[in-house]
Amino acid sequence: MCPDGTEPEAPRAPLYCSNCGTRLLPGSNFCTACGMPQRTGTMPPWPMPFYFPPAPRLNTAREIVMAFGTYGSVALAVLMALNVGIAVWGIDLVWPHLDKHIYLFVITPFIVNFAELGGSAFFAYYIVLVAAIASSFAWLIYKSLPALKDELQVRQPQGGHSPLYITATMLFAVLTFNIAYYFIIQAFGVSTTTPSFETRELWQLIYGFAHASVWEEVASRVLLIGVPLLLIDLLLRMKDPGRGMRRLSNYVLGGGFAIGRKEAFLMVFSSLMFGAAHMFSWDLFKILPAAAAGLAFAYLYLKLGLYASIMFHFATDFLTVPLQVWPDYLLVTAAVGLMLLVWLAIGAPYMLLYFSKGAGWLLGRRIWPDVPREGPGPSHVPSPLYAVPAAMYYPAPNVPPAPYAGGPAVRFEDPQGYVCKNCGNREAAYTEGRLVCTRCGARR
Repeated sequence: MCPDGTEPEAPRAPLYCSNCGTRLLPGSNFCTACGMPQRTGTMPPWPMPFYFPPAPRLNTAREIVMAFGTYGSVALAVLMALNVGIAVWGIDLVWPHLDKHIYLFVITPFIVNFAELGGSAFFAYYIVLVAAIASSFAWLIYKSLPALKDELQVRQPQGGHSPLYITATMLFAVLTFNIAYYFIIQAFGVSTTTPSFETRELWQLIYGFAHASVWEEVASRVLLIGVPLLLIDLLLRMKDPGRGMRRLSNYVLGGGFAIGRKEAFLMVFSSLMFGAAHMFSWDLFKILPAAAAGLAFAYLYLKLGLYASIMFHFATDFLTVPLQVWPDYLLVTAAVGLMLLVWLAIGAPYMLLYFSKGAGWLLGRRIWPDVPREGPGPSHVPSPLYAVPAAMYYPAPNVPPAPYAGGPAVRFEDPQGYVCKNCGNREAAYTEGRLVCTRCGARR
């Protein structure tokens, strides 16, 4: 009973998501940003002219890890910008070596050369590589800016994390996995063979790493994932003429694919081919870490686009190139070494997180630590700065919340283990109060 003799209002939908803090539409049962099911809340026990929405703050382990991931991503972007400059500078280093040549190849998984580039073609090809790397970096930063504003304030972006954050944290996870893997095999006395990078000239290192960053992504991702997906969809369309298809550019440049059965199969297939191809220039020990990196490359290619997988590959291969460019500068050595140590530490929780995401995809449900945080929203201290009229959010007494009136659906992936019973898709949109499969349109 309230002080004025009236009964308190019935529970209503909360105003803000308990997981990510996004403002909810009236009557929402799910968060349109992260897909978290929402518990009901209650109005204050007496009439209040104002409601104080929560002011998010850094108060959970998940948010602390996100903060380290965000600022680690920014540091990686700075190093990538420096390495892009080195690649551009490499044009002057390559120019005097027009007597050299390079091969274009396909992976079977044997390396099969099909074209030899020498002379002016050798130099022009390097210009193409630099242009591809520079444009991929510029597009990565451009696509990341909207979400990066929230990430720098340790807030979950409404449209999902930025491409820079996803690419960088996956890179940190792969680096940590590689270091752990090498320590384990060395503990068992396994000797490893690596290419003799130290005997190569600086221009050869820069040219070779640029070639690997771009052409290996074309050979492994476009030719082993994009082209097969195009052929599969063409065959399916022949059987069902009404079936829609993506534009040709999507199959070449990637991006926007849902991870279904055929996409998952091609991800694994291309990563195994990519790992096996490294056996010929490295050793058998290289297959597993290269295949693990190949899975990350394939995921980025399908979800974000070819530019993201190129930048992941570029960041990995050029990681220590500044040490070759400035070998006598102690400050450069210390800065790169410190960043590597920090990224390896950051990579440990993200390795666990991405492993749980993959395992959860196979099981059809989220597993720890990928399960969103439950419970009340972030703690806060009421302040007039945040005060807004309660009537703006709560309907009149005894009036049920208005249903979602439609409008553009907000897509989110794998909401609490969502699996379409009709086609097995794991992407849904929450629209008009129901979950709608983004592939076949089935409602739940």
